[in-house]
Amino acid sequence: MAAHIAAVEAAYREVGNGTARVLNRQSLVEDLSPEVLRPRSFKIMGAMLLNAGYVGTVAYPAGYGRPLDFRIVLSSAESGEPLAIVEGEAITQWATASVTAVATRALSRPDSKVLGMIGTGRFAFDQPKAIASVRPIEEVRCYSRDPAKRADFVSRLSDQLPDIRVLAVERPEQAADGADILTTVTTANHPVISSESLSDGMHVNAIGMHYPGTREIDSDTMRRSRFFVDDVAQTFEEKGEFLIPLNEGIVDKGHIVSDLGTLVADRSGWHRKESDLTLFGSGGTAVEYIGVAACLYSAAEAAGIGVAI
Repeated sequence: MAAHIAAVEAAYREVGNGTARVLNRQSLVEDLSPEVLRPRSFKIMGAMLLNAGYVGTVAYPAGYGRPLDFRIVLSSAESGEPLAIVEGEAITQWATASVTAVATRALSRPDSKVLGMIGTGRFAFDQPKAIASVRPIEEVRCYSRDPAKRADFVSRLSDQLPDIRVLAVERPEQAADGADILTTVTTANHPVISSESLSDGMHVNAIGMHYPGTREIDSDTMRRSRFFVDDVAQTFEEKGEFLIPLNEGIVDKGHIVSDLGTLVADRSGWHRKESDLTLFGSGGTAVEYIGVAACLYSAAEAAGIGVAI
């Protein structure tokens, strides 16, 4: 996990320093009706990391009620030579957890000890492990609507984090109450936590849906927050957490403090105040996927393991 986090942070630093080229997510959508919040679609995005020496594309179908079948084609940015085809859902889980860890290290208080989790699905499981690698987490509180899935999640996570207290809670407010960090990883269409449950000084990661009509965070939380994103242009296109309060007139486009690349490259000019409620909104970009794919390719190459071409 540490290697993945380092690779994602380095990839976003290239964005901040201007040595990356990014193709934001493009969607071929089957049904353009605004009433369909998550339509069937085929998505493609790409990134070129000039310092690292890699270029890649990411393609996958979404909205079909099946696991995300990612295909990442990795090539040399210097020669154009194809290097590897990386496939499977696991890499998306590692990349998503890694970008959360990068943002959490940059935005949360260094002494953060309590993590609240809302969502206990596939993409949630690696999140506490990644966050615990960048902050001194002592307790993880886990909530989801299904008690059986919640209990199973807590049992498996406890095995992975034996030195951390992992517990299930029965309401989302219990995950947030007194937490230093809160991460939401759900498929919800509507807010899963209210602003009243979030305290000043907390850091929140909203990692779930990335469709204009869906959101995990309410408008008042957006209004209160110092808001950071993985990519500004992509946020304007698809991140409901921001677009809904923007359309309501509660925030404007200047509400975004910085993108993650500018932040980790130390070019944002932002410095945390004790009372800041920070919010990171991420829908996923090719930057993190290519960063992790390149990390895996380099490790395989160093170990003399063949890679599918």
